Amino acid sequence: MRFQKTTEYAIRVMVYLAKHKEEILSARTLHEALEIPYKYLGRLMSKLADAKLVDVKQGSLGGYQLTKSLDTIYLYQIANLVEGLEDYERCILGFQECSDDHPCSLHNQWVPHRENIKSMLYETSLADLENGPAEQL
Repeated sequence: MRFQKTTEYAIRVMVYLAKHKEEILSARTLHEALEIPYKYLGRLMSKLADAKLVDVKQGSLGGYQLTKSLDTIYLYQIANLVEGLEDYERCILGFQECSDDHPCSLHNQWVPHRENIKSMLYETSLADLENGPAEQL
């Protein structure tokens, strides 16, 4: 299972801003550093700004900066904002009804992995990722 593209981009942006938390970064800088399509980036940054996760500075030296402490922003907040967390409750094979009482053929194998992913989202903050060993963002 992968994140949806929007969630991938949002996490990339937020981690990059965390690594440069003292700077105001332009959309062009984010676009070039993170290889996110420019128009897509604009819509994403608006969504992050509306949620008060990033601050928008206007003007020729303007750009984006995180608004909150890194240890208060968790991956689940980012994923929930851009795609919702419903996908992490759905059946991996796409069945409408799939539960412990009515499992699909992969249910018992998938549930522990799904729970690990959800735990990672809820337990990982930007502070945890700020100094991580990222070759790429």
